[in-house]
Amino acid sequence: MKYFTVEEANQLLPVITRELEALQQLQLSFVKFYDQLEKLRLSDNPPDDDFFVLESKLDFMEMEAQSYIHNIHSFGAELKDIHAGLVDFPAMIENEEVLLCWRQGEPAITHYHGIEEEFINRKSLEN
Repeated sequence: MKYFTVEEANQLLPVITRELEALQQLQLSFVKFYDQLEKLRLSDNPPDDDFFVLESKLDFMEMEAQSYIHNIHSFGAELKDIHAGLVDFPAMIENEEVLLCWRQGEPAITHYHGIEEEFINRKSLEN
């Protein structure tokens, strides 16, 4: 497992942000198409072509989402929550394995939490 310095993790934020924003947009589109598919399922005699097209779009979108997630993970980062934009980076602080944590919209990584802890338990790096 790769351990990040704060500087290394901060350098990745622009590319992580782009991947995350693309994934979030894809998620919004997925929900829209999924709702359309559900309406077709509930309708009497839905057109087979419409049903097939929507299923195909959803399958493709799922593969595309997996690609974005894989890209984020390939850097060594851990995507924790797509909607909230939470991403963790493994690190070592004072010989302890921790996760540098970042929330979309924050200009830089300023907090961390223990491996078994959640975002809500994060601590400032300045302590």
